[in-house]
Amino acid sequence: MSTVIGPSCDDGELGRRILREATELAFPRYPGTAGDRRMIAVLEQKLRALDLETEVEPFSYDIRPALRALRGTLAACAVLVAAAGFVMARSALAGLLLLGLAMLPGLMFLVWAPWLERLYRLPGSTATANVTARRGVANPRATLILMAHHDSKSQSLSLPLRAGFTVIAMLSSLGLSSLGVIGVLSSGTPGPEWLAPACGIAGALAALALATMRSGDRSPGGVDNAGSVAILLELARTLPARLSDDVELVFLSTGAEEDHMVGAMRWLDRHAGDLGGRPAYCLNFDGAGAPGRLVLLERYGVGRLFSAAMSAAARRAATRLGIRVLGVLQPPGLGIDAIPFANRGIPCLTLASGSLGRATLSVHSAADVATNLDATALAAVFQLATFTVDELIALSRNPG
Repeated sequence: MSTVIGPSCDDGELGRRILREATELAFPRYPGTAGDRRMIAVLEQKLRALDLETEVEPFSYDIRPALRALRGTLAACAVLVAAAGFVMARSALAGLLLLGLAMLPGLMFLVWAPWLERLYRLPGSTATANVTARRGVANPRATLILMAHHDSKSQSLSLPLRAGFTVIAMLSSLGLSSLGVIGVLSSGTPGPEWLAPACGIAGALAALALATMRSGDRSPGGVDNAGSVAILLELARTLPARLSDDVELVFLSTGAEEDHMVGAMRWLDRHAGDLGGRPAYCLNFDGAGAPGRLVLLERYGVGRLFSAAMSAAARRAATRLGIRVLGVLQPPGLGIDAIPFANRGIPCLTLASGSLGRATLSVHSAADVATNLDATALAAVFQLATFTVDELIALSRNPG
């Protein structure tokens, strides 16, 4: 992978500097814990030292209603999928109807309908904060938001197990759907008598396993998301001098991303109304610094684009740098701060890096340590972000 840093900065020096910062920030910091409060204080201090207008914006929430809704939905889906399997062995049409009923509530969570944000509105026992730093402009021509969440979490199921159960649930549902369609078209019982019940049971057990998952405070959050926060701090040091003074810069480190993106939603509640009347773009960083290819998280849910214009801008930036990027779909059911922004109509693109290896598989576990980060990948994401900002500034002058 080749990167272009510029005549005044060495690639290795930049990567090592970002890595040192990320290592300092890699400690357990689940929302509302002492580690979370420590991170908020450190970030505010570092950003204030850059002569930016900093603000810590506290908020509280109760995650339990959302967790109860999610677990209840998974349990209900499990029962209906299992029932669909047994019913389908006798009536393909009835089994399909039951399966469709099971899929409906699950799809609502997978696509993240905006009304779901109501589950997080009320204050509660978990107290955390967003940290914001601005280069203020009286009458900005455009606003650029650079964002990375600062919290981390561990989970009771490892990433391979979570992915495995999710794949089993999806394949079982797909298998049941196929059997049902074949049965309806052939006016008979689809497949061997045991096949539909077996698919139903497999899907139900996978859904119930996912419903048991719990979050904790054991992850140092190296890949998720200390590397990204360190890149955000480096951008806060360099971008103000690089861009014209009619561009408003907002450096946002959100809290509670790991608790269903509550921090991003609360920031939008407070500030989204201030972004009207001018081009505004949000460049999000999540999972940046894992060794491997640079990644653009371009789609989410059932394939909805975050922002075609921002994807094109990032790809132009990658071409200028001479690097290759991979556009991917944010897997259904997984949250990321870009989703609330997209739902509020604010273009948002997420930069990440990595491949299917130790660094990626360690996410949301005690093994997500800073040594999993790669200095070259950190420098490459930083450079891609810098050049993407250039492209977005040019786009803001001619949005059409």
